Amino acid sequence: MAYLPNTQEGREVLQLLRRAFDARLLFTVGTSNTTGRSNQITWNDVHHKTNLSGGPYRFGYPDPDYLRRVKEELAAKGIR
Repeated sequence: MAYLPNTQEGREVLQLLRRAFDARLLFTVGTSNTTGRSNQITWNDVHHKTNLSGGPYRFGYPDPDYLRRVKEELAAKGIR
């Protein structure tokens, strides 16, 4: 589960994330940065907001630059 603001830009990012998901670009199998275990499903360099609060250090809001950053991360993978 991930959270996006219900704004025009948030809805735009949702569509980009759907395209990236369909293209199998959001996840990979590798070593977990959290647990250190190998052969785990991990994020593939596209950050998601998994908390409504806590700021960027807890993967939450407020984070005023998040939508800009996630669009840059998706663009780096060819999703525009």
